[in-house]
Amino acid sequence: MRETDLLDKYLAEEKGKPFSWDSFGTGDCMTFVAGWGMLLNGIDFAAHLRGRYSDEAGARAMLNAEGGAVVFFDRVSGPRKAEGERGDIGLMAFNGWHLAMICTGSMWVLRAGTSGIRYIRRPPEFVWSPNPARP
Repeated sequence: MRETDLLDKYLAEEKGKPFSWDSFGTGDCMTFVAGWGMLLNGIDFAAHLRGRYSDEAGARAMLNAEGGAVVFFDRVSGPRKAEGERGDIGLMAFNGWHLAMICTGSMWVLRAGTSGIRYIRRPPEFVWSPNPARP
């Protein structure tokens, strides 16, 4: 299956799932992006984070312990990029957070609110390949 088919499939599956602080599933923006990485690479880059939080305060504490979202993504993702391409992942600053997103090619999509996923045109401040560097 091509990457574009995988991304379409993943977004269709995630579309109806509302936001939740469920670190075991794909309910928040970080685990939503981790789910995409798992489907694409078979690697759950958030595996060591799962079960460490169940609310906003816990998520903030966990990310702080990881050095912040940017440091975390630098460590677990592929190389940083200047611009996103379809399937890439990114972080956008919003309300004191860095929201994790996936590039569709022309837009970015993130887990947000009760609507499941939200498509936006605003590009992220940081972009990575979703393929972690291999030694």
